[in-house]
Order: sequence, then structure tokens, then C-alpha cells
Amino acid sequence: MNTRFIEAFLWSARLGSFRAAGERLNITQAAVAHRIASLEEDIGAKLFIRDPRELRLTSVGTRLLGYGERLLEIRQDIIALGRTDVQMLGLVRIGVIETVVHTWLVGFLENLRATYPGIEVQLTSETTRGLHRALHERSLDIAVQTEQIDEAGIRSTACLPMPMGWIGAGDAPGEQSLHELLAQPVLTMSPGSQPHEAVKKMFRDAGLPIGKVHCVSSISALVKLVSAGFGNAVMPLPPLLEHVQRGDIRFIRCPAQVPPQRLVVSHVEQVPASPDAIRVVADLACMASDRYTSSLCDLPPMASSHAGP
Repeated sequence: MNTRFIEAFLWSARLGSFRAAGERLNITQAAVAHRIASLEEDIGAKLFIRDPRELRLTSVGTRLLGYGERLLEIRQDIIALGRTDVQMLGLVRIGVIETVVHTWLVGFLENLRATYPGIEVQLTSETTRGLHRALHERSLDIAVQTEQIDEAGIRSTACLPMPMGWIGAGDAPGEQSLHELLAQPVLTMSPGSQPHEAVKKMFRDAGLPIGKVHCVSSISALVKLVSAGFGNAVMPLPPLLEHVQRGDIRFIRCPAQVPPQRLVVSHVEQVPASPDAIRVVADLACMASDRYTSSLCDLPPMASSHAGP
């Protein structure tokens, strides 16, 4: 199977269009469409639903995400056979948002240390705004955050988004209307974050003035507050699976859908120190993020599967 076809498929899924994938791969939109068509012919099934307004994955396309990422990782390992990884040296300063800390970060760092022992990582956790500022000031080399950065010298790569939704205390009703939820104290992440903006939009869409909204930057602190009955929260769901399984909190079904949390890996280009190491680590971060998120696709919708009767 041609790995260029897989690469075109993955970038189309990440960016949501053949045109954007073509720009990322430096090929034409028609070339991307041809590669996708060839891949669909090889597999014997459609991978995308081609709607005029958006590009959506079919069930087969969703399942292919994880396989495709692993295939490209294997290709990278094969290419690296002729090179000793100790030749890749340098300090790479990485900043990530809280969602990453509580999901795939540890496994990513362990894999990076085993594969590239010559790369030294300096890690920090910050809000998206703080990470943008650090990249702009060049005090960070890589930032894993929620927004595309349109700035010369910085390259941004969109990853698969993570589900977001409502959570409540373990004894909270498992299904509530939006008006019921907004009538209670609402907790969410730091001001200006994507979860916070989603909460404000829900109030506007419901025609309600913004009520009691508490912004807390720490996921661990949010879980403690919610489990104590201080209020319900809107936040990314994957970091909460263990807490739900223990019964500390529960996912709440709501007819009004919460948009998923975007995830973007941005890194500085053309730096005098460690340019190859920065690029390699940024690419590996993208793959680790997509591999983790695509592994969630085999689960039932989380907001309903754990909410209970």
C-alpha cells in the first residue's frame, strides 16, 4: 500500500478538506483527491462523505485513522534504521495545555526518551494564551494548544479534536436540558479557553444572561469541585474517564452538543539550535495525539455511555 496515499488521507482528516491537505503536502487539491480515490479503491470502501460544506469520515475512514498513524510510524522507523538515534541531539522546550498532561503526554515522553535519548526535553504546562506568548517570545520551541497560530516562523499542525461535554457529581441526574444545566453554577477552564468560550456561547444561544460561571485552570481542581457538588462543568472528557469509572463524577447527557476541543501542535522554524530535533519532536507529538484520540473512536459516545440510566 502506498504510504503517500495514507499520508494524504490523514492530513485530509486532520484539516477537514482536500485543499488544506494539498497545501500542507505541497501538492494540488486534485492530487490529494486522486490519492484518496486510489486508497479507497485499494481498501474497497469509501473513506469520506463528500458534503459541499464539510468533509466527514465514514465508519471505515474512522477505523483507518489509527492504522494509518501506525503505518507511518513504521515507515519512519524503517527510514531510521540506517541512523543511530544518538546522532539526534539538542534541547527542545515543550509547552502543553492541561488536557495533554492528563491524557497522552507521559506515554509520548517515554517513547521519545527511548527512541531519541540524545534529545533533552524541558517541559511546561500553560494555558493556550500563555503558550502563544511563549512561542512569540521564543522561550518555547513547541506548543501543544488549541488554536492555529498565524505568525511568520511558526508552523502549526492541526490534530484530531478531543470530545468535550458536561460532567456532574456522582449522584447528579444523568440527563439534563441545557436550561437546567445553565440554571446551576457552571465550572469550566481558564478565561478565554475553548471550554470557557463554549460556555458563553451556550448562554447566548439559550437567550440567557451569563450566570454563575467559575473558571479554574486545573483539571484536578475541577474534578474535586464537581465531585463535591459545587456545580457542573464543561470540559474535555478523555482526561476524566478514570474518575467516572470510580464514581467520583459522571458524564451528563444534554441535547445541546458541546463542540470538540481543537488540538494544534505549533513549533518554531529556522532556529539556530536543534532545528532537526524540534521538527522531529513536533511530528511525533502530532502522531501521539492523533493515535490517542483515534483510539477513543472505538468507544461508545462518552457522554451517553457513562452517564447511567
